[in-house]
Amino acid sequence: MKLSLRTIFLVSLLIGFSLVSVAQKPSKAVRKQQKKIEKAEVDKEKAFEKAKKESVKRKYKIQTKETQERIKQSKKEARKNNKKHKDPFFHRLFEKKKAKKRR
Repeated sequence: MKLSLRTIFLVSLLIGFSLVSVAQKPSKAVRKQQKKIEKAEVDKEKAFEKAKKESVKRKYKIQTKETQERIKQSKKEARKNNKKHKDPFFHRLFEKKKAKKRR
């Protein structure tokens, strides 16, 4: 029994030391590289969003005047109809207020 307790203690001690060595902070070069990669991802995301907005604007511009009016009307109706379908009471109660967009 003592032998097994001793082995259990030694094994847990070795596991503890290995976890401590793994949990160390990455080097400065590694952190710098990770930061660079994260920034590149954010920039890529921004570029994608910008291209998406430009695409929507272009699609709108190439339509005829009558179609543009129909698009405006349908957007207006959609906004009006979607106001009715709010989140449940508790979601609205604890949600942060969002700034309204100016158009």
